[in-house]
Amino acid sequence: MRYSTFNIGILIICICLALISCGTKKTVKQAQKYESAGMFKEASELYYQAHIKKPQKVDITIALKRSGQIYLEELSQNISTSFRQGNYKETVYQYLAARNLITRLKQAGIDLKPDESMERYFNDAKEIYLAERYHLGQKYIFEMNYSDAKKVFEEIHNIDPDYKETRNYLDEATFEPVYIEGSRLFAEGNYMGAYDNWEFIHQSASNYKDVSDRMKQALNERYKEGSLFLIDENFDDAAIALGQVYRKNPAFENVKTLYIEARNEPIYRQAAVFMEEAKCRSAYYAYEQIIADAGDYKDTDVLWKQALECAQYPIAIQTPKIRNNSSKAKAFQSQLNSKLIKLDNPFLKIYDLASVNSRIDQSMKNSSGQIDRSALKTLYERNNIKAVLYCDFTEFKEKSGKEVKEQKTGFERQVMKSTTGETSIFDKQVKYTEVSRENKVDVSLNFKLISTETGEILLSDRVSRNENDHTYYATYSGDKDKLYPSNYSNGTYSLKESGYRNLQNLLRESHDIKSTEQLINSAFKDITQEVAKDINNFDPEK
Repeated sequence: MRYSTFNIGILIICICLALISCGTKKTVKQAQKYESAGMFKEASELYYQAHIKKPQKVDITIALKRSGQIYLEELSQNISTSFRQGNYKETVYQYLAARNLITRLKQAGIDLKPDESMERYFNDAKEIYLAERYHLGQKYIFEMNYSDAKKVFEEIHNIDPDYKETRNYLDEATFEPVYIEGSRLFAEGNYMGAYDNWEFIHQSASNYKDVSDRMKQALNERYKEGSLFLIDENFDDAAIALGQVYRKNPAFENVKTLYIEARNEPIYRQAAVFMEEAKCRSAYYAYEQIIADAGDYKDTDVLWKQALECAQYPIAIQTPKIRNNSSKAKAFQSQLNSKLIKLDNPFLKIYDLASVNSRIDQSMKNSSGQIDRSALKTLYERNNIKAVLYCDFTEFKEKSGKEVKEQKTGFERQVMKSTTGETSIFDKQVKYTEVSRENKVDVSLNFKLISTETGEILLSDRVSRNENDHTYYATYSGDKDKLYPSNYSNGTYSLKESGYRNLQNLLRESHDIKSTEQLINSAFKDITQEVAKDINNFDPEK
């Protein structure tokens, strides 16, 4: 049987309603037991829970009103008794329980009838009880016992928030120890610790004493500390101090400007040192860090551009030679140029050596990269080329394999049923063909980066890649699904059932094979990736 999503949803709802109904019945039964035992407080609580779940059940509503009214009368009796006995605390709390009961059931749509004398007893008891508690709270305040004072005034506030100066005393009991701790921290020079204490007070009682002024005072002292650190060129401590002030109040005095200076001035000075030492890349990164942090600090933007111009490293790439295949050599250089450009390295500037100086390019091809210093100097002085990337293919082999076909003997199995229902098998000997082919490429490249200023080999490496692809499949002109391979023994072929799956896989194998052009392109891709990575990681300043 299948159910729609709608039917499943209805089923789940029904189950939930059944569970609720079951739970409600259990609650009502327990409430009835409490009621029979004269435990009306517990009974009314359970009836209330059942009523919330099943407000439409009239019998539950009636039971709740009945047990609630009886419990209210018990409370009324307790209020009267405790007042006559002079137990004013009990009177107050019994009345609060009664008031809570009346309010709670009224929200549930049930009106209880309180004894009018309850409120009179409560008001008389409250005056006496709160006066005693108030006096005790004042005593605790005088003794600076703020913890106990807070408990007392919280109790008074919960009973009567407007009783005398309860609100003020409660604030004092709550905030005065925090205020005092802030003063102690301030006296010890821990200005931000003091600020945090006073800020805590300010968030709840902004008008408490002079807390607003003390917060400003704490920030000002820490600000002065940071300013002095900055004057003394103690940039680390200045950044910490001014940063603390800035995070609390970014608009305080000129803290933002000083904070920026504390963070960036040491970097700015270090960048200047880098420039003097011709470490232009390091200077570039330092200025870039300042710009990211502060935007337009001093003349950083101008110096950043100067550092970039100084750090740029023009490289001329020599097109490698591949015997009898200049087009593939150009394809390799094109891939390499593309990889280097995609590095998005701000310092690299890539040129084609043949375009810059075809004479030197030809000289390198004819002398395995050994060129005289004067030629390199020419590139450096006339063309501002700082290095030449020399590439040499020490191995470049491509083999496009021929298709090898081998005729095989197999059997095509025929399964036939006679008119009587008997099954007979006939295996017909047939011929099918297995075809194989392999394409291979072996490529090895030596490359070196040569300084045009000194003739020094700055970088050298060898990268090799061997790529190959092959195909091996079978073809058959008949019914492929019925084709089996064979065994050969003593001049006789027999059907080989165990080889059926392998042969079927061969019949389904792809006939496609990657061409040598594709394999060369794949090898070039990997090799140029390696070369580009090495060039990108090369830092002439190290």
